Amino acid sequence: MRLSVVVPCFNEEGNIALVVAQAAEVGRRLASELEIIVVDDGSTDDTAQVLARLRETVPELKIVPHPENRGYGVAVRSGLERAVMDYIFLTDGDGQFDLEELPAAIQLLSEHDVVAGYRTHRQDGWWRRLWGRSWTALVNQVFGLRVRDANCAFKLVPQSLLLSSDLRSQGALISAEILFEAQRLELSVAECAVSHYPRQTGRQSGASLRVITTAFTELVASLPRKTSSTPRDCAR
Repeated sequence: MRLSVVVPCFNEEGNIALVVAQAAEVGRRLASELEIIVVDDGSTDDTAQVLARLRETVPELKIVPHPENRGYGVAVRSGLERAVMDYIFLTDGDGQFDLEELPAAIQLLSEHDVVAGYRTHRQDGWWRRLWGRSWTALVNQVFGLRVRDANCAFKLVPQSLLLSSDLRSQGALISAEILFEAQRLELSVAECAVSHYPRQTGRQSGASLRVITTAFTELVASLPRKTSSTPRDCAR
């Protein structure tokens, strides 16, 4: 397997080194060719310095710097646009996932085109859990999806999906947009349960008022384009 690992991050100086190290360790075992693309979305802490030091010891690491914070969706798209391997694994830089669970996800590719993780025993506060459940229910209804956790940052997709898609989201809608594009292209999507761990350092921003407002604004703006295709059930 030729594998790209795409990791968007913002102010993750205390977490990104562990994520990159695990991506390198697991990726080298699984892939004949590996690249790790970290998108630093305008971090204001020492994330850039940590990444610069990592590049000296992790030859697979590629750093995509944004001069200012442009939003989660833009960071994801920046990484996906630079991925050149046959499969792309998308995760976050906060260290809340165990990449040792990636081999189990890869096994599902023998019968499916895309693998989407869903978090079991989600280790977030009540507000983030409520937002996550509500958002998943909404995008399932709007886009005709049937997924358990639309925003879970544990997704494995073929590069062919990205080459055939027109991703536009600048915010949290990007995860649902990827799943919708898989549906539009009539790709089979498998879901897999993944562990979720408490954030060790840094500050969460995924359920801030700004993020939620941007997500709803983009969802409404996307309706004419997305609903022009007949929805099909996504999960298999």
